[in-house]
Amino acid sequence: MDRIKDFFDSRTKIIVAVVIALACIIGISMAIASQFKNETLIRGVDVSAYQGTIDWKKLADQDLYFAYIKATEGTDYKDKQFDTNWEQARKTKLKVGAYMFVDLNEDGKKQAEFFTQTVSVQKNSLPPVIDLELSSDMDETNMPSADSVQQKVSTIISVLKDKYDQTPIIYTNYQTYNAYLANYQTDVKIWICDLSNQKPDLSGQHQWVFWQYTQRGILNGYDGDEQFIDLDLFNGDEKAFNKMFN
Repeated sequence: MDRIKDFFDSRTKIIVAVVIALACIIGISMAIASQFKNETLIRGVDVSAYQGTIDWKKLADQDLYFAYIKATEGTDYKDKQFDTNWEQARKTKLKVGAYMFVDLNEDGKKQAEFFTQTVSVQKNSLPPVIDLELSSDMDETNMPSADSVQQKVSTIISVLKDKYDQTPIIYTNYQTYNAYLANYQTDVKIWICDLSNQKPDLSGQHQWVFWQYTQRGILNGYDGDEQFIDLDLFNGDEKAFNKMFN
C-alpha cells in the first residue's frame, strides 16, 4: 500500500508542477500580449539537443514563424541533433537559422570556421547567430577584457559574413551586452534575453531584433529530458520580418 501511495503522491506532484508551469506560461503570454496590443506578434523558438527528437511539423503548427537551431559550441563541439534539426526544420513553413555558442576561452577564428564547416549555405536561411554570454563562473574579478572579447567577436563576424553573405546577429544578456557590446558594432542586430516580462530596453546604440522572453515555454512535439523550450519574439510584424530577412 505504501508503494501505491508513493506512486500516487509522485503523480500528484508531477501534475501540480505541470499545472503551475502552464499557469506561469499563460501569465507571461498575457503580460507580453498586453504590451503589443496593436501589433501582430511574430513568435519563434530556439532549440538544441536538450529538446531531444523534435517533430518539426507538430512544432511548426503551434503559432510559430521562425526557429533557430544550435549548431556548434567552441572549436570542436557539434550539437548532436543539429543535422537532423537543420534538415527537418527546413521542410516546414518555418524560417530557419543556426547559432554558435562562443567559448570566450577559445580562438574566435577557429570557432567561426568550425561553425562554417558545420552549417551549409542554404537559400533563404536566417542570418547566423553568435551566442555571446559570460559563463556562470565569471565575475568582475575574472571577466575577459573588453578589447579581447570585441576582437574575438569582430573576427567571428568577419568569417561568418564572408561565408554566408549576411551580417550575423548577436544573442546575449544584459550583463554581457553592457560589458562588451553597448557601443560596439552598432550595425549588428541584437537578440536579447530578458525574462522580466517587460519590453527590452538596451542601454547602448542598438535596437533589439529578437527577444527571448522565456526559457520555460512548453509546446508539443519534442521528447528530450528538458521539458521546457525557449520562446522568442521578433521586433515587428510579418511584413517587417520578411523585409528584413529577404
